[in-house]
Amino acid sequence: MRNHSSLLWVVLLLDGVFADADAVKSVSVIEGDSVTLYTTVTVQSDDKIVWMFGVDNEIIAKIERGEISINVFSDGRFRDRLELDSKGSLTIKNIQKEHEGLYELDISGVHETSKRFRVTVRDKDNVETVSVTEGDSVTLHTGVTDIQRDDVIQWKFGDQGTLIARLNGPVDTSWKNIHLNDQTGDLNIRNIQRDQTGFYKVEIITSSMISHRKLYIVVGGAKKKLAMVGESINLHTSVTEIKGYDLVLWEFEDQVMAEINIASGLFFLHKASEERFNGRLDLERETGDLIIRSIQTTDSGVYHLNMSSSSHSLQRSINVTVSDQRTPDPGPHTNYEALIVGLVLGIGLPVAFALIFYCYKKNQTETSSNPRAQHDGVNDVSAQLTATT
Repeated sequence: MRNHSSLLWVVLLLDGVFADADAVKSVSVIEGDSVTLYTTVTVQSDDKIVWMFGVDNEIIAKIERGEISINVFSDGRFRDRLELDSKGSLTIKNIQKEHEGLYELDISGVHETSKRFRVTVRDKDNVETVSVTEGDSVTLHTGVTDIQRDDVIQWKFGDQGTLIARLNGPVDTSWKNIHLNDQTGDLNIRNIQRDQTGFYKVEIITSSMISHRKLYIVVGGAKKKLAMVGESINLHTSVTEIKGYDLVLWEFEDQVMAEINIASGLFFLHKASEERFNGRLDLERETGDLIIRSIQTTDSGVYHLNMSSSSHSLQRSINVTVSDQRTPDPGPHTNYEALIVGLVLGIGLPVAFALIFYCYKKNQTETSSNPRAQHDGVNDVSAQLTATT
């Protein structure tokens, strides 16, 4: 039989389907998703189409003489899950672990075709979560490096899959901070906001594959750091481990401070930054966090973080302000308490208490008839005591 290149429509999690015409097509889906395996040929009315599953090649669906028939499999595992359209494409709905394995398509008639698909089902909770800080710039990658004229790439957001951007098409005008790269289809979100937390899905249709990818982005945190001289501060990457990232860079005043390069095994603080901070820098090996010990006022400024992986990259700026003194809060009763001490020392305890009680009762009467005075009650008592003495 002759092999032909095929298109494969499948919900994927951060995996594309790349295979040559003669190979078994690898399909990775998430438990609970639906997957459609396409024939990608023009089917004639007298063609016979047969779909088989498993090592025993048990028939699960077929079209013969224009009639569609579905087999639920011997153990019933495909019950109410299979659909076969008029072109012979097979859809498996609400796919589960028990449905992973080898699927084979045979078409006989005008078109003599055989195709095989190796389907792997991943756990439904295996969705990559990306934690970012409000105001970050985040780029979500498609993995496509050579876009052709007829390729389709579109991005959707949320549980309902609302279309927000598509290649050579419109961008949702309510998303004013997004841009679609016309060379790769990557989605860039500038100055990301908290209400943009959610699922981001990309549908990719090219001459060699059709795939869906999905990420969950959580937006939170603050981008300002306030510190006192001598304290230690931690500038966070917002990840629990950096193994999923190819590169992590920290920069300050246009100078690279620290670098983690997973591919080359690099993990180090740059010498110039070590000298600039007099050995007060630490780089956390597990998370990539940058720690500044015994911080000084000269360390104030904007620190830049760049992180990249195969699925996404982000840029973050953290504004660090270092103060060399604390401003005490006198509190609302400071003047009142100081005045009481002065009265006691100056005129004696009995007389001071009598004056305080008199002024307090007088003030209560005034504030009950004047709401505005209620905010300045303590100051009014102090003023009356001063006038009386």
